[in-house]
Amino acid sequence: MNQLPRAAAQRGTNLQAASTIMTPNANTVYVITGGNRGIGLGLVKALLARPSTSVIATVRNDEAARYLGEEIAAAAGAGDGSGLDMITLDLSRAPSPEQVGKAVADLGHDRVDVLINNAGMSSPMVPAVQTAADDLRAAFEVNSIAPLMVFQGLWPLLQRSTSPKVVMMTSSVGCITLQELSGGSYGPSKAALNWITRALHLQNEESGLVAVALHPGWVQTGMGEQAARDWGYAHQPPETVQASVTGILEVVDGATRDTVSGTMVTFQGQVLPW
Repeated sequence: MNQLPRAAAQRGTNLQAASTIMTPNANTVYVITGGNRGIGLGLVKALLARPSTSVIATVRNDEAARYLGEEIAAAAGAGDGSGLDMITLDLSRAPSPEQVGKAVADLGHDRVDVLINNAGMSSPMVPAVQTAADDLRAAFEVNSIAPLMVFQGLWPLLQRSTSPKVVMMTSSVGCITLQELSGGSYGPSKAALNWITRALHLQNEESGLVAVALHPGWVQTGMGEQAARDWGYAHQPPETVQASVTGILEVVDGATRDTVSGTMVTFQGQVLPW
């Protein structure tokens, strides 16, 4: 039976436990942070269209939760046996791992198969000499610290999967080798996320964890369009959300420890230098 989300009921601090419809334990379970807009929304829709798939999406607030619910309700429909849960999670301040783990466990899921840390924030793409300290603090909180805390909170559930995967949504702007454009605080925060991803790969070999830093392309989203303005680019970013999402899921589906784990890879499967 196809299952659509319903409204959340419980409340926490910066993390609101969300109540939706339970899905079978045999389903593949995905957690997607920042699931109410842009690439995150595209991933939620694409995964829900698959059969036997449970999607847990984090959203920033109640308004975002309502919007996501409306978007999913207006979509073509979920795949057979698939369903959506929501957790209201404000990542402007990194949550504690305990909060995250409890919120997901309270939904009734006994494991997580794939974590896609998609939520992030942009900042003015200015040269390093102009980058403000407050912008650096905010960017590292959201783009570096929060993804690691979310991973730590879900690690016990990921370890119950036969094929655990964590995907850190990064950017070529965080590449140290290829600094073609200024990256403000966004670039170094993504470089730190890349380091974390590589460390998770190296330090968790026995568990079989697949850890990938994934560059989704320069995408036609609010963040992508703001970057275009900052860089003086007169056109839209080249990639559509649909093209990015399709490529992302192809990489995620095929990712193993022997292929792309421990690397930074584009949505087209190209390995980038750190």
